[in-house]
Amino acid sequence: MEYLGENLIHGIECNMEKFTSSEAELANYIINHPEEISQLSISQIAKKIHISPATITRFCQKLTFSGFNEFKHELKRYIDLRNKPAKTSDIKEIDYFSKLYQNHLELIEGTFRNITYQALQQAVSLLNGAKKVHVYGIGNSGIAAQEFKWKFFRIGVNVESITDPHQAVMDASLAGKDSLIIGISVSGETREVIDAVKIAKQHGATVLAFTSEKNSELSRLAHLTMIVMSKSNMHMGQNISPTLPLFLLFDLIYTELIAKDYLNRIQIRDKTLRALEG
Repeated sequence: MEYLGENLIHGIECNMEKFTSSEAELANYIINHPEEISQLSISQIAKKIHISPATITRFCQKLTFSGFNEFKHELKRYIDLRNKPAKTSDIKEIDYFSKLYQNHLELIEGTFRNITYQALQQAVSLLNGAKKVHVYGIGNSGIAAQEFKWKFFRIGVNVESITDPHQAVMDASLAGKDSLIIGISVSGETREVIDAVKIAKQHGATVLAFTSEKNSELSRLAHLTMIVMSKSNMHMGQNISPTLPLFLLFDLIYTELIAKDYLNRIQIRDKTLRALEG
């Protein structure tokens, strides 16, 4: 099972519609009084909220825990993480590291400003609606394409990454109306990616673009464009991995995709992890 840590309460909130009235009452009490619940036994909680211990057990199992004891352990972990005091690092007192730190914050803030919740929902809808997802990227964008594949494949998305220009063109020629093509190019002008995207679009595929340039050729080809922050004009930009803002974007989409189908996606991820362990 997945250890949710500081996302435990969010996981409960995302599953409210799947609970019975008694389970929902328990969920609300946990959300509002996590520290109190973490100190009580299952019988004490049942008596306090006027529900049965069996209801508590079923509630925990709906969150993919084996039972109350495992849930309680994770709840204590959530509280510890939430209350953990922030630590400062001496490394930020060094001038060039301080500038690098500020540039990383700018990349994160800029990417969050550029991405709307509506766009995230649209991206998730495209991923859920596609029979096959094809991700095209060259160079550093190819590294990002491979990361996208492994990240989303683990939770049940039928995705393939193509980083070779010739293979991308051949793959695009076989795309159809049930295909989602993701073109990754920070500049939005990578010729090899654009050529493949054009072919796929001519065959009826839907195009999702990840770029930092909203007026680029790649963006104009796309049905949906998601803009990441560019590091090109930053003082320490040359020291920052070009994949960083893309990975942040992937995390946003990934989080929304899981939130929309939490139990199913987590069960799929557990299954793939168990396969690796076995």
